[in-house]
Amino acid sequence: MTAVAFTSTMTQNTSEITCGFISQKDEGSEAPKTSVAPKVPNILEDLGCYLNSQGTENIYQTIKNVEVNVFEDIELRITMSISNIISCFWFFKKSKDCKLSFDSENSTPTAKPFSVPSVLKLLKQITAMKLYALQNEKREKSDSIECISESYPQPSVEWIFCKTPEKSCPYKRHEETGEIDGIQMVQHELFQTYIWCCAANVLGRECTSLFTIDLNERQAAPLPELLLKVGEPLLIRCRAVHHNYKFRIQLSFENREVEQGCCFEGLEYQTNLSAIRVQHVFVSAAERNYSGHYTCSSTAHPNQTALITVLEKGFINITDSKEDFEIGEEEFCFEVNFTAYPPVRCMWLYSNKTFPCIQSYSVDGHSISSKFCNHQHQSGIYVFYAENDDTVVTKKFTLYVRRKPEIRMQLLFKQISCVAEGYPASSWVWRNCLELNSSNCTEEITEGIQNFLPERRSLGSWISSSTLYVKETATTFSVECCANNSAGSACEKSFINLSGAVSSPLDNAAFYVSVGFFLLLIAFLFVFIFLKYKKQFKYESQWQMIQMIGPSDNEYIYIDFREFEYDIKWEFPRENLEFGQVLGSGAFGKVVTATAYGINNAGDSVQVAVKMLKEKPDASEKDALMSELKMMTHIGSHENIVNLLGACTLSGPIYLIFEYCCYGDLLNYLRSKREKFHWTLTDIFKQQNFRWMLFVMLLLVGEYENVDEEEDFNVLTFEDLLCFSYQVAKGMEFLESKSCIHRDLAARNILVTHGKVVKICDFGLARDVMNDSNYIVRGNARLPVKWMAPESLFERTYTMKSDVWSYGILLWEIFSLGVNPYPGIQVDTNFYKLIQSGFQMDQPYYATKDVYCMMQSCWALDSRERPSFSHLVSSLACQLAEAEGAVSKHKLDIACLSPSSLLS
Repeated sequence: MTAVAFTSTMTQNTSEITCGFISQKDEGSEAPKTSVAPKVPNILEDLGCYLNSQGTENIYQTIKNVEVNVFEDIELRITMSISNIISCFWFFKKSKDCKLSFDSENSTPTAKPFSVPSVLKLLKQITAMKLYALQNEKREKSDSIECISESYPQPSVEWIFCKTPEKSCPYKRHEETGEIDGIQMVQHELFQTYIWCCAANVLGRECTSLFTIDLNERQAAPLPELLLKVGEPLLIRCRAVHHNYKFRIQLSFENREVEQGCCFEGLEYQTNLSAIRVQHVFVSAAERNYSGHYTCSSTAHPNQTALITVLEKGFINITDSKEDFEIGEEEFCFEVNFTAYPPVRCMWLYSNKTFPCIQSYSVDGHSISSKFCNHQHQSGIYVFYAENDDTVVTKKFTLYVRRKPEIRMQLLFKQISCVAEGYPASSWVWRNCLELNSSNCTEEITEGIQNFLPERRSLGSWISSSTLYVKETATTFSVECCANNSAGSACEKSFINLSGAVSSPLDNAAFYVSVGFFLLLIAFLFVFIFLKYKKQFKYESQWQMIQMIGPSDNEYIYIDFREFEYDIKWEFPRENLEFGQVLGSGAFGKVVTATAYGINNAGDSVQVAVKMLKEKPDASEKDALMSELKMMTHIGSHENIVNLLGACTLSGPIYLIFEYCCYGDLLNYLRSKREKFHWTLTDIFKQQNFRWMLFVMLLLVGEYENVDEEEDFNVLTFEDLLCFSYQVAKGMEFLESKSCIHRDLAARNILVTHGKVVKICDFGLARDVMNDSNYIVRGNARLPVKWMAPESLFERTYTMKSDVWSYGILLWEIFSLGVNPYPGIQVDTNFYKLIQSGFQMDQPYYATKDVYCMMQSCWALDSRERPSFSHLVSSLACQLAEAEGAVSKHKLDIACLSPSSLLS
């Protein structure tokens, strides 16, 4: 990467220009575990610029190089302290880009941060080679070609002269890289039948062949094809061998002779008077009109034709294939077959983990396959992900691994139950055993058996159960239950003794003791089930970061932060916290106010909110809170989210320290201001007493330059409602840029602080969802169903667009001053039917038509039709500007009144 600046004088020095690299590398990790690389913002590394004058041009270059991981984006920045008129541009391959901005304070021109094109992601991979033909008038023969490998680290290059570029090919020559990284030249090889160039480094090996129409080889069907993109070099070779050297060859395009200037020929005589003739067509930058049929003809051979296709953009086409597989213990590999151009970068994903993708190419280089065998016989969904410079594709596979049943037998009164877990679902056979302790159980039982429908426990596991009801006449015996599926069978045997069931008082006493025991057992089971039911509501952060693995909204995975490193720079001494009152508590923890000494600057004390788990949390809850901490450090800060200030993780319970918002949540703030709402400042003046008149007069003379100061007068206006909406949209726009979804966006989860600033929060562990009527039991969770998008309610899909739906409900809350959504409608079957049918709430009392239209756009049933948060921010900014214009007019109207009329 070279930064180049042209200036109008020759007196510049290195102190007047700075070249920097905005680091986004996850320190301490060799490679990101997902394609979303952890980013460390605002860390600028000086790359060390120096001046390299070339003639009249001043060219600034960097001393340090920048290394980039695969699938990682970077940002480069250049700042020039030059007073003269300048122009600049960025060099990357053949593209140029530079946009200048000027610092408002010192007029320093700054080249705006330059996001490197995605092609730069190839720098740490071997990429496909390009073969160039050279025509040099000073040489006797024009028979040399270059193989250029754009690779990092530096590759070694091999020329291979076999039909396929196998490493075992005996006809090859190894070339050491010269001074120019990855560029090799080999002469006198144009007459070989097969010519492959292969480059390899520690990350892999890639090969490219010289595209040849060989008249001595039988042409395959269909026509051989060469793919290119517009602007790439086109090189075609026509080759023929004949025993009489006087024969001629000709390469034509669509039955027309190729234009002069782009062709050159070569001839090599053999010892038996035969000869090899080659003719090349070479174009340094192909255009679309170069697509077509190229025919190689000879005076001594049948003609042969090849198809050249020049594309506007690249593609990846995956061949349709089976997507569901069922296997046993045999070896098995997933396989994807696809065609692509240009070459792809790919990986396999399973259970939030990524695995390398190994590609195998066909002889033509366009048909590619990738196999994945490292599934370790685990059932689940496996995803193949591939991208090139122009497109991204994914393909899902589902693997079911057959497992023979595992049986548990239970005895209850005169019922014997067997439960089996395995895949696929099991069938049952019951048998009587001939002798009490014998393994000879051959007499099949056919009566008194009830088989229950199997239930799926997970993707690759079924629960099957069967019950045998014992007849009263039965005495002492042994029974066996056997579960069978395609993976095998398993049996369980039990000895039963039912003799003399009601024969004596002692037996009656034993019976009642047994009944009491079983009643206690049932009570214990009820308690256990209740506790397990409560435990189903596991704690996890409302906020989740997602990684899209496909083009559809529902093709994503949650990023697992458990394996990310915690940056110790966020650690804060727990002894510097002085706790206050509890702000909220729930099933998993609580949020407490505290005074933090020295958290911003030494000697300062700041009021903060501390998030903590309940006493004696289990390991999963600790993991969830630590994951939330790592996610918050990864997201970064924004004025409209409750920002993380620090954490205590060492030598004690985990504390997360957040900003404190003094006015509490937005829902209760709106409700408390219902009696204080005024549409405009004029309404305030007309309806209020002398205290308001004094406020307006002070506002006019400059004592209250900031309209936000009116919060001290306990007032709420329509402009405030717009401003709240705008700030929440800004916060969500920021979260959207970080691929973060909220999943519980509502007025109760927005906090208000000084200056009527609102901030999005996640204090879910301190919410008593068990007793909060807004959270309804659905399945095995309590959900805020009135705020949820249809795809979240019915498909459990959460995306940025489902947050947009929730934002529309939040707007309704704001402009109704805290009314509960869907007033008068109970959450039941009819409610879900209403949502599915497209039902929308009426316009709230305090909303304008423009605001209501915005709400309705958020409630589009098709998530693709909902606006983005960036669009919502722009729309609200326009409405705010109009409202502020109206406020300014009201201030002017008040200023025109006389002092006597103010006091009347």
